[in-house]
Amino acid sequence: MPKKSSNYLKNNIIQTTMKITARILVVLLLVICHFLNTAISVWSSAVFYFVVALLSVLSVIQFWRSNKPLKINTPEIVFLAFVMYLVINNVFHDTFWSNASLYNYLILLLLYFAFVLLYNSDNSILKFIVHGLFAGFAIELIVGFGQLFGIISNSDLKFTLGGLFGNPGAFGGYLAIVLPFLLVIVYFYKQLLFKSENFLYAIVFCLLCGTSLIVWSDSRGAWIAGFIGIVYVLKQKYKFKTNKLRLLKTKAAKIATIVVLLLAIISICLAIFQYKQESANGRLLIWKVSKPMVIENPLFGNGFGSFEADYGKVQADYFLHGKPSASEVQIADYVTCAYNEFLGMQIESGVIGLLLFVAILYFALFKRQDNTSSEYTIAAKASLIAFVVLSIVSYPFTLIPNLLFFVICLFVIFHIGRYKVVDISKYSKPIVLGWLLLILSLVYASGKQLYGMYYFREGFSKVLKNNLDNGICDYNRAYPFLKNNGEFQFYYGSVLYLKHDYSASIEHLQKSVNLRSDPNAFIILGKALQELKRYPEAEHAYQIAMGITPARLYSKYLLAKLYLEMHQTNKALEMANSIIIQKEKTPTTAGSEIKTEMKVLISQYSKPFVKPSKTTTMSP
Repeated sequence: MPKKSSNYLKNNIIQTTMKITARILVVLLLVICHFLNTAISVWSSAVFYFVVALLSVLSVIQFWRSNKPLKINTPEIVFLAFVMYLVINNVFHDTFWSNASLYNYLILLLLYFAFVLLYNSDNSILKFIVHGLFAGFAIELIVGFGQLFGIISNSDLKFTLGGLFGNPGAFGGYLAIVLPFLLVIVYFYKQLLFKSENFLYAIVFCLLCGTSLIVWSDSRGAWIAGFIGIVYVLKQKYKFKTNKLRLLKTKAAKIATIVVLLLAIISICLAIFQYKQESANGRLLIWKVSKPMVIENPLFGNGFGSFEADYGKVQADYFLHGKPSASEVQIADYVTCAYNEFLGMQIESGVIGLLLFVAILYFALFKRQDNTSSEYTIAAKASLIAFVVLSIVSYPFTLIPNLLFFVICLFVIFHIGRYKVVDISKYSKPIVLGWLLLILSLVYASGKQLYGMYYFREGFSKVLKNNLDNGICDYNRAYPFLKNNGEFQFYYGSVLYLKHDYSASIEHLQKSVNLRSDPNAFIILGKALQELKRYPEAEHAYQIAMGITPARLYSKYLLAKLYLEMHQTNKALEMANSIIIQKEKTPTTAGSEIKTEMKVLISQYSKPFVKPSKTTTMSP
């Protein structure tokens, strides 16, 4: 008997220790994910991946020790199908290997099943998810107010406010999707059995602060998403009916009410559109120009990261050979995402990927077997609704804190909700081991990328100090791990250009422009080609850069100089004249100097004014 009692006590201690460790890791995961975009992201990323690996292993051990059955429901089957489709589709497109962004995306999606295993052995894990979510939210608020008051500088110096995201739109979007979740925690605090009143007051205070920072972020998408999420929460709390038309007794009254509501909605939409009209028109231009990418491979898409790789080239083709308007020339710029998650998913994963994703949202928001919702489910649905709204005009799924929160919302809705389930306990060991092997393999691959990123950062800092040789040595160390990283290839090619190793520079820059449509990469590539007298290729590179950023002068300036070197004086004069009449998107001293130099060029080579051709100028 004493031996049995001792074994029971020992097992109980082990189980308690594992539960406490898992809870701490969940909170740490939700906090550390906010530090992946900062200057210390290499080290914070290492901690993040370590936590993911440890939490995954711990969830499996806890599940096996609990001896509970393993079940999977219908939406989870669809979710798993979506994950496996992403893996297979990107292997087929050859965009899977050494793709750090895809690895992160898959790791976060697969963490869903870690939460499932943890919840099976410890229901209170939900409370610690709330604590971790609140901690991350509070940290963002502290950083945000620090930036507003000038105490903390934003990582992107173009913006005063950006939180740890660096961008006010991304920052406001994050606050807008988390705020409805925390609002539900406040409304149902007692029902959720949180004991500390101080924690309640802290959440209320942070909600007020978060609301003010959403306003300060100046992000219309965040305003709308947060507002709709809050309306859903209020509807669930106070049970007010959305359909009041039946209270109107006459048909005329109903028609009049509908007309007034429609006019009010249209007026609000127009006001929001006109508030930052250039930004809205920029999104409309992106969606318009993206059409060829949508129809290129509609069924399976072009692979993860293909939008960033191809959009700039497609936009350049539109401005070089299409019929752009004067306003489009001014608003066009280099972009890396579609500003619409559904459009981006269609381009990268095709109709199949998009339908699977929409099916996941359908099960989460509409398909339920019961008419009641737990408080956690209400919170998750409110945030999910805000997610969907924000996804129409922004890029929430490209940010790790957002995607992790999205997975948590799905976990809360799917695993707490009542759906048809299939008992897979018979195959639990191979299934769980397969999942663990996959997520650990992705973590390992991400770790290798991180190792390369460390030497990339080291080399970059040395290059900035004009220590080019040692910088190149670090780049050589990073190359085996980052050969599919467009940004790394750009900087590697650029430093080789500075060393006058033009052939090697072209090799890396060509890889860079295949992976991302950065106009600066095309410009350096054009310069390297020009140095080797490969003029037609240099001209093409400059033209693409010009088409990506048509309102900027530098690529046109380089073309004018190139034409002079090629002894094509008429083309040089046409380009010089187009530069002079071009209205800059943002007037700069460099732009004024370029225009002055072009006037001198014209006076030297031609007395009469040469009217620029439409295909060359892209200007009104």
